[in-house]
Amino acid sequence: MALITAKEGELGTKSIIVGNIQRMKTVTQLLENPKLVSEFAGYTTYVGTYKGEKVSVVFHGIGIPSLTLVTHDLFNLGVREIIRFGSATGLKGVKAGEVVVPIGYSYNLGGTFYQYLGGEFTSYALTPDYELLNKVVANLKNKSLSVKVGNVFTSDALMTHSKEYLEKLSARNHLAVELEGAGLYFLANLLGFKAVSIHLIYRNGLTGDSISQDKINEEEKKIGEAILESL
Repeated sequence: MALITAKEGELGTKSIIVGNIQRMKTVTQLLENPKLVSEFAGYTTYVGTYKGEKVSVVFHGIGIPSLTLVTHDLFNLGVREIIRFGSATGLKGVKAGEVVVPIGYSYNLGGTFYQYLGGEFTSYALTPDYELLNKVVANLKNKSLSVKVGNVFTSDALMTHSKEYLEKLSARNHLAVELEGAGLYFLANLLGFKAVSIHLIYRNGLTGDSISQDKINEEEKKIGEAILESL
């Protein structure tokens, strides 16, 4: 394995992956008897149970190459259902504090995608598992969260996100922009496992509207509960 040192079968078949250490703590604390089972190069994995179901919570780092290393590891270890819990920058019509669930991701061709496809510049549909998507959306709404479902853009370079760039993405009807989600949907479709992503909007990139850390903590606990109810 590349980054996860756990043994096959130790993680169960269902995982929540995150790219934020505080968010990982939030989700892990919702599990019964969480146990650290892997720690390597800053990547940690916990396993616990939720209502009797074994669930792993895994740190995936930042960017598509890091995420695909972790999720490919999870697949090789027997995981077949992955929910990514992340954040994103909102665009037109999406307020800070709302939750975006991508029905698809736009992305830049090349890089990780190009290598996985053996050097082919092929347009690959990046979509979630339909049943898992519906379950997640229903459970988020049951927590009285404001949810939007639509297209999201996965960028490779956060520091290039000028207002003009964000306006262009918004004009193309993307709800938000983030850094990893396309990698998850790509690998899920390529390898054949179920996946969906959830993004809490910390700020709107066009208006500057944002939410406080206290509000983030409150909403992320609700989202964590909704995710666990969906697995």
